[in-house]
Amino acid sequence: MHITGDERGYLHEKFRLFHSRDQKELKVDWHYHTFDKIVFFITGHVDYTVESETYPLRPGDLLTIAQGQLHRMHAYDGAAYERIILYLDHAYLSSIASEAGGLGACFRHAREKGVSLLRLHEPDRAAVSHLLQKLEKALTQPSPYQSTLSEAILTELMVLLCLSAEKNASERHETYGDDKVTQAIAYIQTHLSENLSCDTLAAHLFMSRSSFQHRFRAATGYPPHAYIRLKRLLHAAELLTEGVGAVQAGKLCGYTDHSAFCHAFTQQYGMPPSQFHPSRSLDASAKLDE
Repeated sequence: MHITGDERGYLHEKFRLFHSRDQKELKVDWHYHTFDKIVFFITGHVDYTVESETYPLRPGDLLTIAQGQLHRMHAYDGAAYERIILYLDHAYLSSIASEAGGLGACFRHAREKGVSLLRLHEPDRAAVSHLLQKLEKALTQPSPYQSTLSEAILTELMVLLCLSAEKNASERHETYGDDKVTQAIAYIQTHLSENLSCDTLAAHLFMSRSSFQHRFRAATGYPPHAYIRLKRLLHAAELLTEGVGAVQAGKLCGYTDHSAFCHAFTQQYGMPPSQFHPSRSLDASAKLDE
């Protein structure tokens, strides 16, 4: 089964919960979202890749996938794959507990540290499972207090996850991937406004250009230039959402030519940066030029 962005890739509300169970082998190709995403793994035999790191999941594992992070998964045949998924509006999370930097700390950790897996310890794992069950129940039982109750439960859940991300920040888990590509992705994420040519990245990693290009594509499925273009345009969309002007957003994302920025942005989002608004539906499939 191939899940496209058109099927599961949109969020028009503050958050949305899915509780899904699949018995057959399930593969989801590379994609990204314009919102944050949580996956709470219950059962199955599943490998989940976020950017260049692949995590063999254990029951009770929780993945925090920040908006704009490329990811894919493979649930193998023979074991029912059950999970709870939360789609979360990034701006909504940022607006809660603003005195503490918002409730998106676990996603910032995922993006900045390159670690998307939270392997919760008891009693945190039991508490997260309980809160997710409460949230699912609140969302499926009509009540005049449904919105207030569900948002209160979500807030408690996100506070717990933010605290858990800080507490477990130094933990490392078994993953498999290319360390050089992981380093490249971390460098790209923090240098979007600078020169990110293949020669520059290869030199930074003490690799040849051809070896870097080959290994990057093998690990992520995409050539470096296409990945960098996508990350720059995703960052531009974030900046525009925050109120940064189109010209400045382009410069901060590495575009010295404003017309080139407008052309690339329009190709990606179907509208020029001057008309961009986050409430417009955006395709969650990774539009990467080959």
